[in-house]
Amino acid sequence: MGLPLTTDGFLSINMIKSVFIFFIFCLSSILFFSSCENDLKEVEHLSGSGKIIPSESSKNLNLLYTDSGKMQFRLKAPYMEHFVYGVKEPYSEFNKGVYIEYYDENHKVKTILKANYAIRYDNTKKMEAKYKVEVTNENGEILRTEKIIWDEENRRIYTNEYVEITTKREILKGTGMEANQDFSEWEIKEVSGTIPLDQTP
Repeated sequence: MGLPLTTDGFLSINMIKSVFIFFIFCLSSILFFSSCENDLKEVEHLSGSGKIIPSESSKNLNLLYTDSGKMQFRLKAPYMEHFVYGVKEPYSEFNKGVYIEYYDENHKVKTILKANYAIRYDNTKKMEAKYKVEVTNENGEILRTEKIIWDEENRRIYTNEYVEITTKREILKGTGMEANQDFSEWEIKEVSGTIPLDQTP
């Protein structure tokens, strides 16, 4: 059955308005149900207590990161959880510790980072390592602190926390530190003490 026409063969103004209103109603319904579906996906990732649950998890993680075919670093962790829904920025959490090896151009381990906890943000590509953090470079120098930020984009590591750096000659103590990614060049912001090490053979 076609739409009713006026005597001159055209749709009436009232009928055009009705069709337009019906079209807007259908479009609104589609957008509403689409929104509900997206909200449902996020709700599915919330527990009954409102706590955010991970989108995926992995055990005994061993990931190798490369850039233009060159090995950059290897990340190992006993357990990882990846969160996507219900968060401002997707992130991975390593609540049982993390171990990272940085490689040089010859694929040899240049630096090692260890921590009891870490969280890495997908978009900003920054990792926050916490609790008994230890960074060791190829010269045997060791950084110890309770928190450090690794900025992957700028290839820097830094902290505003208390730090101790052990070299072959001394132990330097202070607050705040910044270094390049492989910890071959570093600077303590505020040195508070130096302990010479015994050089006796």
